[in-house]
Amino acid sequence: MINNLFEKIKIESRNAKFLYDGQKSQEIVVDNSFQRKYVWMLKHQVKLIETILMGFPIPEIYLWQQNTNPDTGETQFSIVDGQQRLGALIKFINNDFALSKVNLDDENKEVFGGKKFKDLEPEYKANLWKYSFSVRFIDDAVDRETIVKLFLKLNSTEFTLNPQELRNAQFDGLFLQLAEEIAGLDFWGKYQIFKDTDIRRMKDIQIISTLLIFLRKGIEEEYSQKNINQVYDLYNQSYDEKDEDKLLFKKVLEKLDEILLQDDKKVLLEIVKVKTHFYSLFTLIYFLVKSDKYTDFKKISLLLVEWFEAYKNSSTVVDSLKFTGLFEYKQANQEATQSKASRLKRFEKLKEYIVSYY
Repeated sequence: MINNLFEKIKIESRNAKFLYDGQKSQEIVVDNSFQRKYVWMLKHQVKLIETILMGFPIPEIYLWQQNTNPDTGETQFSIVDGQQRLGALIKFINNDFALSKVNLDDENKEVFGGKKFKDLEPEYKANLWKYSFSVRFIDDAVDRETIVKLFLKLNSTEFTLNPQELRNAQFDGLFLQLAEEIAGLDFWGKYQIFKDTDIRRMKDIQIISTLLIFLRKGIEEEYSQKNINQVYDLYNQSYDEKDEDKLLFKKVLEKLDEILLQDDKKVLLEIVKVKTHFYSLFTLIYFLVKSDKYTDFKKISLLLVEWFEAYKNSSTVVDSLKFTGLFEYKQANQEATQSKASRLKRFEKLKEYIVSYY
């Protein structure tokens, strides 16, 4: 299919009005099964709109023909490439952002600076609506596998896809679905575990994926990108333990939430935002939940507060008898933090401390 793909693509010009109306009517849609989340920051959006208003060319838009209504003839198109450009166009026309002066060329600061679409002079509004986009229309005979390969190729340069965004394009099965479902839980937003930039670039999905891999394969599993890809492939079509893992994951988060709520000193609120600490806490709580012997989570919360207070304090406190394993925990948190040995060491020292003083 790749060899004759060129024959299945037609290049045509379409104005901004066509693209805006298409997205508004859902005739032009983002295919979330392989597209990444919206990535562009404000400065990128401003520069694109400035380019359009100046009448300069921008890269092509790729639309893949999908469903055609046999009665009306209306056809739906999926965005293969151009989500960022079309997203910025729609948001600007909807007055969702202004053209910040700091992101404009000097000669345009006075004309466009600080203005939303509604504030533009009529001639510039008209020019924006009439702006001609170069659109490549891909025939519906092209299969999804070829479309994904095209998408990955087009995104191999500017705003290069990170490993998780590549996985999102390559896999659309059960393992990814569970990771995305867990990412939608209230817990993450409640404690601001992930930054907006993490979510935009799907880093939250990757971290949740490593935690799911821990549930499936244990703490000694490697987390190289190659290994994560293999797990995605393994559980893409068949994932019999999906419901079991979902319930267990939620149980661990519920207990972590209980621990955080009982921390009157708020020591743990910053700790959980550090990914290495979060992983260590997750693996520890998993152990406590599975053992069924450690059910007093108020006491566990107090112990963890003491541990991480000592972690943040001077070495004299760290070296005290109660925190004999903290030095090794610190070392494992500073050197090769994602290695199997470091993850295992942090878990062991934290577990030894809780078990000893529970």
